[in-house]
Amino acid sequence: MAISKAELKKQVEYYLSDKNLTQDKFFNEKLSEGKDGWMDLTLILNCNKIKSLKLKNAQTEISEAVADATEVELSPDHKLIRRKGNKPVPELAKKRDSKASGKEEKKEEKKVEEDKLPELDARGNPILSNADFENPIIIHFKTPATPADPTFKVNWKEIEQTVRRDYPRLKVVYSRAD
Repeated sequence: MAISKAELKKQVEYYLSDKNLTQDKFFNEKLSEGKDGWMDLTLILNCNKIKSLKLKNAQTEISEAVADATEVELSPDHKLIRRKGNKPVPELAKKRDSKASGKEEKKEEKKVEEDKLPELDARGNPILSNADFENPIIIHFKTPATPADPTFKVNWKEIEQTVRRDYPRLKVVYSRAD
């Protein structure tokens, strides 16, 4: 995907713009923490949008694109970038609606749930809930009898115990279909 220097400059300037920095916690913090407002140019190079451009020499191409920029400037060694003239970084916008803050709380709760070991019943089997079936990973495999040993059978209990030992947060459900 070819991109002009003007488009590349526009994208880089956007990352450090007031509009983006009021929403982008990562860049906001990096610019605020940096000495004299400088941050490492590699942080821009690691943005998905920049990576997707598949630039041959991204650092050089960005350096050339922003050489005449009005919103950003590079350090003399072209390794650091900041807002032109060390323009102050705007404050992050506060979450305005309660829906957004509610989503954040639910994400945090879900993360805590994921970190917990599954609850087990008296026989040591995990207790399943509806949530366990929302995004299941189903692995199908067939173990045919081999000509060398037609009586060979897979020991599913042993496989299940090994998986539970090695991956204690994983809930394993054995199902058989003949």
